[in-house]
Amino acid sequence: MASPEDLFRNKFDGFERKPSDEVWQKIQRRLFWQRFLKFNPKTFNIYYLAAVVGTAALITVSAPEHQDLLVEGVTSAHHVYSGSTRKILIDNGNQSVLQSPSADFHDDMIDNSDSSNLNIKKSTSSDLQSKTSVTAHNQDNIQSTKTHEIVIPDFTSKFKMSASSGCAPFTVTFKNLSKNIDYCYWNFGDGEVSYDQDVKKTYYNEGTYYVTLKTVNGTFAQVFSDTVTVYAQPHAEIATVTSMQTAIAEARNTKASTFVWDFGDGKKSVGQKVSHLYSDYGQYLLKLIISNNICYDTIATELAISAPEYSLKFPNALIPSVSGPNDGTFTIERGHPTVFIPKGDISMISRYSIKILNRNGKEVFQSNDVNYGWNGYYRNELLPQGVYVYRAQYEFINGECANITGNITLRWEE
Repeated sequence: MASPEDLFRNKFDGFERKPSDEVWQKIQRRLFWQRFLKFNPKTFNIYYLAAVVGTAALITVSAPEHQDLLVEGVTSAHHVYSGSTRKILIDNGNQSVLQSPSADFHDDMIDNSDSSNLNIKKSTSSDLQSKTSVTAHNQDNIQSTKTHEIVIPDFTSKFKMSASSGCAPFTVTFKNLSKNIDYCYWNFGDGEVSYDQDVKKTYYNEGTYYVTLKTVNGTFAQVFSDTVTVYAQPHAEIATVTSMQTAIAEARNTKASTFVWDFGDGKKSVGQKVSHLYSDYGQYLLKLIISNNICYDTIATELAISAPEYSLKFPNALIPSVSGPNDGTFTIERGHPTVFIPKGDISMISRYSIKILNRNGKEVFQSNDVNYGWNGYYRNELLPQGVYVYRAQYEFINGECANITGNITLRWEE
């Protein structure tokens, strides 16, 4: 017969119960702090933390006052310093400094599993050196120390431009001010590049272009950048129409915002379409200046303002009225004029005189009014049929003068 102890043992044999999450978290925290406070060269613990803090304080005291540098290829990039402040990336305005990894700079130069500090120095002397120190400390003494040297050349990347903005086509001269470089690489922001030292570049389209200059010395590179702004160039065209002394001019460019006209006679006007009356005849230089408030264009054209061609035409025959002399104004009897009056631009006459002479040279008619003509009579008597001579002098309002002599045949109608 089984004893009570055997029965109890059989009852709970194979019984298992897991602790709760809260209990398990407390157990894990206690185990973590036990491992952290105990030195173990294979795990991160309080002794490694103390070594890192001490080394960082030493670097802060001995770091250069002015140094901006980024070294690529090093896993612990957070240990790059500028002055007394740690930096991951140094951006000096529009200039950044990069280092390309060299063939003889490998990961085995720094033991990342043991490293706790990276110290980089740069001087301006010919023997510029940067030292990287990795130190691991145990509880009693320093276990290992590794030191490697990297030569960092003293070089710069910089350029200046002849101008930073202008109207298309816009030409810019780039002067390379970089020092101690092996070669340079230009990118003008429009797809064009160059490897020349100093370059001249023309931009034909409007826009803002980001220009960069990359300089290289050994395995190190620097980049300097600036912007170029190009504005659209308006193009001026003129369409002109003249009517006697009036000139109508129109600008054929809608991209411009202002239009200034110079008519060449001391008068000016503004607007895309203008009209101007010239006070005198002659040749004038018509100028147009257009602008979009940034860029402008000018065009000029010769404009001829000439006098209109006025004329008078005198008849060569006259059939007077047989019923008696009239008052000398233009009248028509039996289908024909009965007064000798010229036809044409009579209203444009400013000065006029005419004389009628018979075959003996005797004056039989005279008038200073172009609207008052010879009716074929002399002292109210009808003159004999035959050929008579007329002499006319006149001047138009445009200044054109004429002195004409001609024949007129006087005949009676049966």
